[in-house]
Amino acid sequence: MYSGNAKELLEKAGAHQGDIVSVESGNGHFEGVLMPRIESGDTACLVLKLDSGYNIGIEGKNAKVRLVKKGEEKAKKPEVGGVIGGRLPSRISLLSTGGTISSKIEYKTGAVVSSLSARDLAAANPRLSQFAPIKVKSVFSMMSEDMQPSHWETLAKEVAAELSDGSQGVVITHGTDTMGYTAAALSYALSNLPGPVILTGSQRSSDRGSSDAPQNLLCSCAAARGDFAFVGVCMHEGTSDTYNAVHIGTRVRKSHTSTRAAFRSIGIKPVARINADTCQIEKIWETAPAKASAQNHSSARAPNQSSPAANLVVHAKFSDNVHLAWMYPGLTRKTVEKWSDYDGVVIAATGLGHVNVFFSDMESKYSVLKPIQELISSGVPVVFAPQALSGRLNLNVYAPQRMLAQVGVIGHGADWLPETAYVKLCWALGQAKDAKKVAEIMMKPTAYDITERSAIDELE
Repeated sequence: MYSGNAKELLEKAGAHQGDIVSVESGNGHFEGVLMPRIESGDTACLVLKLDSGYNIGIEGKNAKVRLVKKGEEKAKKPEVGGVIGGRLPSRISLLSTGGTISSKIEYKTGAVVSSLSARDLAAANPRLSQFAPIKVKSVFSMMSEDMQPSHWETLAKEVAAELSDGSQGVVITHGTDTMGYTAAALSYALSNLPGPVILTGSQRSSDRGSSDAPQNLLCSCAAARGDFAFVGVCMHEGTSDTYNAVHIGTRVRKSHTSTRAAFRSIGIKPVARINADTCQIEKIWETAPAKASAQNHSSARAPNQSSPAANLVVHAKFSDNVHLAWMYPGLTRKTVEKWSDYDGVVIAATGLGHVNVFFSDMESKYSVLKPIQELISSGVPVVFAPQALSGRLNLNVYAPQRMLAQVGVIGHGADWLPETAYVKLCWALGQAKDAKKVAEIMMKPTAYDITERSAIDELE
């Protein structure tokens, strides 16, 4: 909402949100579409979308505003927690957590800040109306590098509440840097899902003309209306604006710092691709987890189960005291000994599961076999994951690795991603404290985190 001098100028010109207006100020003459003022923005600042696609903020004081052309009538913004379009049944939910997709240029400094709410995102994307009704709610407003295991717990409960309250699917806007961690966390915390839980984000802030946010959000809403029943990530498939890919939440990684096509499925194919123009879903996995109704299981429900959400299971407890480390030349016994304060440790090992054991001189300060054994003996689970990403661990091939397996390192045969192994250990320690039980939880394939076969064409 505009107020003060800016509101007076707009009322005098008869201009409203969505109209094309001309603004003259001390900084020059500008013409563009009048955009909604962001909730956290300066109430006296006028925001225009220029023909270039970029937004610009103009100080309202001493400015002159002229209406150029009336825009199309747009629906009012829903209140936070409200619903866009239509009635409540058969809705999907949009939860925002922050990140670049919820960011805009802060005009005083020129830097990007997270400031858009779920309501702002929905209001700025009129094409979302085809998927209405959409319930919107802001859960967090933070950059994803600030996300902690406690936030995963809160988000899992929020998702469960939406699904239990009748939403057919949930879209979560999230920063891209740790989106894979959160997707894995929700994959473990939520089981027997009645519908899809889709995370999305953007590589470029929502007010940039080249932003990937509108397409990612649109395709994610299409996925949330699909017959899926898993946690996934939906982002640009390529550098063009043709398709989005939907990835399984435990097997997706951000593999580029800045390109729009940054996300890749590792060791597995994407589940589906979505046409950005038509929003049609093209399944790549015909056997992907689907809604119970899509599998014709609805008739098998117990009489007291009014909806598929009745089967939803939530185990949203994560340890926040797990360490993720990489094996590297120069890793010493002294370094590993310092990990004794953690409840669990994940090591991204080289090759088939190698760390510097120094088989010929295990008394060397560079031999980490003994401190790893001491960690495990003290009740701290030690989990290996492959640095190479593609392929799986095999602790039976080399003599040093057999010694690691003998002392109790977890991970033989697993092809999980290091970050997925880390999240799973956080979750396993939230479910059990007994080392044997934790090992059982870790090695039980869950949500495709451990696959049956390793792909050989992963690096094409």
